[in-house]
Formats: sequence, C-alpha cells, structure tokens
Amino acid sequence: MGIIPHLEGDLAAPPRPIIRARLTSRDVDRLLRQPGAESRIETMAKLVTEMEEGSLTDTEKRLALDILRAFAADAETEVRAAVAWQIHNSPILTSDLAERLVRDVAQVAVPILKYVDGLPEALLLEIVAERDAQKQLAIAGRRAVSAAVSAALVETGNVLTVVHLLRNRGASVQEATLQRATDRFGRFRLVADSVAARPEITLAMVERMIALVSEDVRQQLIQDHNIEPSLAKRLAEGGREAATLRLLQPLLLAPDDAEMVARHLFRQGRLTPQVLFRALCAGDLELFVAGMAARANIATQAASILAWDDGVLGLHCLLDAAAVPPALTGPFRTAQQVALESDYIGGGCTRERFQAVVVETLFDRYADTAEREVDELLMQISDQPGLDIGAELMPQRA
Repeated sequence: MGIIPHLEGDLAAPPRPIIRARLTSRDVDRLLRQPGAESRIETMAKLVTEMEEGSLTDTEKRLALDILRAFAADAETEVRAAVAWQIHNSPILTSDLAERLVRDVAQVAVPILKYVDGLPEALLLEIVAERDAQKQLAIAGRRAVSAAVSAALVETGNVLTVVHLLRNRGASVQEATLQRATDRFGRFRLVADSVAARPEITLAMVERMIALVSEDVRQQLIQDHNIEPSLAKRLAEGGREAATLRLLQPLLLAPDDAEMVARHLFRQGRLTPQVLFRALCAGDLELFVAGMAARANIATQAASILAWDDGVLGLHCLLDAAAVPPALTGPFRTAQQVALESDYIGGGCTRERFQAVVVETLFDRYADTAEREVDELLMQISDQPGLDIGAELMPQRA
C-alpha cells in the first residue's frame, strides 16, 4: 500500500534538477556502458516519470518498481539521495521503499522523514532512538508529530531539535514533555520562550517559566494568563536564583594542578577538544590553557599569551597547533571573547554569570548550525551536569 506524501512550501532544493523525459533503450544502453552515478540518476528520473504517467502495463510496473528498489539500494549515496528526493512527493512511493530510505544515512533519509505523511509511529521512534541529529531535526519538522514521538525527541534530541519541535504547531506535546524540555534545556532562552508559547502550557508551568523567559515573552504570559504584575515580579525574582543553574561543574584547580591534570589526560589520550571546550565554558581557564599547551606541545605561558590575545590570529594559531578541528574555531573564539569582554579573566565577573552568558551566547550564535562537529560540541555543554573530568581521572600523588 502506497504512502500519501505531503509536500510543504519550504521544501529545500533537491540535490539536482529533476529531469522529465521518457526512458528509452538508448538510456539503458548508456547506463550499461557508463555506469556512473550521473547516468544512473538520469535513468532513475526518467523511470520515475514513466511510472507516474501511468502508461505502463502491470508487468511493466512491477519491473519498474524492482528497478527503482535497486536504485534505492545503490552503492552510491548520491544515487540513493536522488531517489529519495525524486519520489518523496510521488504517488509511486511505497511503504517498503519509504522504510528502506529512512533507515539509510541522513542525506538519504531526510526528505522522506520530513515530508512524507503516514510513516508508522513505531518506525519514527526507532529512527529517533538512533540519535542522528539530522534525522531527528527532520522528524521534529514533520507536518504532524505524535505525542510519543515528541516525548522521544525531547528525551534524546539536542537543543536545536527541541526548539524546532516546540515551534511546530503540528506537533502534539503533552504537559509532561514540556516539563521535561524545561528541565533539560529551560536555561536557554530560545527553549524557554518556545515552551511558553505552546498552547498546552498550564498555569503551574506559566508560573515556573516567568523566571526563565525573555522580557517580551514574560509580558505576553502575564497578559495571556491574567497574572497579577506584582505576583509575576515576585515569581521572577524568587525563581531567578534557582533558575541560574551551575551549567558546568568547576574543578577549581590551582595552576599546578591544572598542568598536572592536563598532562595526565594527554598521556591517557583523553584531552580532547570537547574536554577543553567544556573547561573553557566552565570557567576553568587554567585547565583550558594547560590543556591547549599540552596538545600544542608548547609552554603553558606561551599558550596563555595566545589564548587571551584579543586579535584574530593568537587563538587561531593556538587551536591549529593543538589540532582542534577548524570547524570548531568559531565556538572556541566566541567563548574566548565572552571571557575577555566580561572580564572574567580579571575577576570582574562571577563564574556563574560567565557560564550563563557564554552558553546563551553560543546557542544564540550557533544553534542553527548544520555543522555536525559544532552541534556535538554544543551538546557537551547543554545536557550534562558537569565537566567530564571526575576524580577517577586525577592522577594520584605520592
């Protein structure tokens, strides 16, 4: 039984223009002589055109569908992705083809996951459980998302996925799911504001959100739910301290301890860019500098000069020497700038205030990134209670 697809107006452009021309024996001969991806994509597009025209006999239809299934299992990702884009809004898309495509890599699965109606809830839940950020984002943007799928996305998705889900009025989001979204990500204004705008929000949640949302959203909540301004002020002031979470557990290391821990982690192969980024955002600047020095194989003092250089080149050179992927330069630079501009380095800003500002700045700037490495880096500081360097990693002193 076929799946009735739905094509939304904001459909992203497919990988290449869709070709509308009849398939001939010459195409098949060329496919055999030149079995490249380009030839197969053109042949597949013509095959789909003929199938959609409805001029094939039953036998020809069965044969054509078998050929289309072969294209959907092609060794080239580019060919499989072209199949997905070609048939995601076509009446020839069948349930078995849809399932094959959504279980493929994200490049292939996304158009089916986002735009095809009628995908079984159980299948969507399986895909969500894969924790593939691109697939989860596509599911969050579906025309209709069930309550169970919404709950799974909030439980396993990242900040960007959760925001897209909450802003999707076609998504069914139960109160318990809203509460969970607030528990996980409510400290980020873009999430708090999205929760506050949901039609399912209760008065109890409104009172909780008062302390988390932006000023304009707070005023809208007060107006929509008839909250006395004096009560709203007390709620905001009383909840602000509780809402200021310790986003990252500080190690509070002395400079000598920081160098010792950095060297230990480096020897163990655990001094990753992710660990150093969390140290920077936590405000453990000594550990950040010592770790960069260890990875770059330079003196700690030299690493400190480069790390806090207000120009563009200093930190860039340090990150390059420390083999930090170029895609991560932006987030590191943003966190460094917050440390400099807030004067956290000089003691002009508290650790808690620095943590809150750096995380909010990072998500405002990079929440919509399509870069997987950046997305994973942001998750290091958005959904874990502490810096992932526990006592078990500390070298024992004699």
